[in-house]
Amino acid sequence: MEIRAFVFFCQLLWLVSVNSKDLQGIPGYGRNLLIKSFPEIAGYQSNLYEVFVPPYLYDLGGVGSYALNGARSDKQIDLATAGSAPAGIGLQAVSYLKADEGSGVEGTLVFTQLVPSGPVTIEGNVTGLTAGLHGLHIHQSGAVKDDCKAIGPHFVAFYGRHGGPRDPIRHVGDLGNIKAEDGATLNVKIFDNVISLTGPRSIVGRSIAISKSEDDYGRASTEDSALTGTSGPAVACGVIGYLN
Repeated sequence: MEIRAFVFFCQLLWLVSVNSKDLQGIPGYGRNLLIKSFPEIAGYQSNLYEVFVPPYLYDLGGVGSYALNGARSDKQIDLATAGSAPAGIGLQAVSYLKADEGSGVEGTLVFTQLVPSGPVTIEGNVTGLTAGLHGLHIHQSGAVKDDCKAIGPHFVAFYGRHGGPRDPIRHVGDLGNIKAEDGATLNVKIFDNVISLTGPRSIVGRSIAISKSEDDYGRASTEDSALTGTSGPAVACGVIGYLN
């Protein structure tokens, strides 16, 4: 039995070494396996774990391909040339942003998820932002009644520290930065494969907020950076609800 197992293992290594180019052509080859955990609740349940692979992004029949840009403000996947998702397909949610303490920032964001547990696109317009980079985050609570003071911390869902949208370890709610120009309407069009409109990573019923300052993606080695990216208070927020 041990000899058979050894022979099988040697054959597998040979196949991988000889056909590595063929394997690289398989959709999704080389994706990282991610493990997230729910912390233990003493006296009630042990740690819970979710093991998943980020979805492979196919050409969605005219929606286009997805290319990563290099600047910090563009760490989300740029859909500027990809067009909008086909009408009537998948789930959609919406958030109507309102200003916090008279900041003057307002906007509407629409979330689209074509397939369950698949990637989510965020599209919309924001007005009133000062020029520069501003953090964009999903927060734990949807309590936006009294400005943005009760929306809680960033939506974690699993154990992890704050990070950038493409970091292997991040809060579920860490969507990176958006970049505003002075006096211009900001057209938001970003893409994320961690948030979801269903399941344990669902953002529906929670809130999305725009921060006053730039998100440093947890790179500053301070406690505030590890929690919020030193992005400051929210200047606008809105609860996320299903659109269809």
